[in-house]
Amino acid sequence: MIDDTSLEFDMFEDMRRKLVELLVAEKYERLEAEKIALYVVQGVREVPKLLSALAKIREDARAEVLETLHAVLENAWALEKAKALMIEHESEG
Repeated sequence: MIDDTSLEFDMFEDMRRKLVELLVAEKYERLEAEKIALYVVQGVREVPKLLSALAKIREDARAEVLETLHAVLENAWALEKAKALMIEHESEG
């Protein structure tokens, strides 16, 4: 998360912590919950930037939109990993 501002970092860290606590309350092992939460944050952290770039609706924003879209898609693997861990947990329960 090197490119994130302090406020963005804090927001995503807060989101990660809350998700961990929710998953632990749902009977996930803490380490498993930490992994899932980290993958989710990794997978969605570029989405607000994409939405912001798309909202500009200017010709000169096309490059920014495409660059940000690429970053979103590049991190999509993390959401798939989180999904796989959750499916594995549910199948064990």
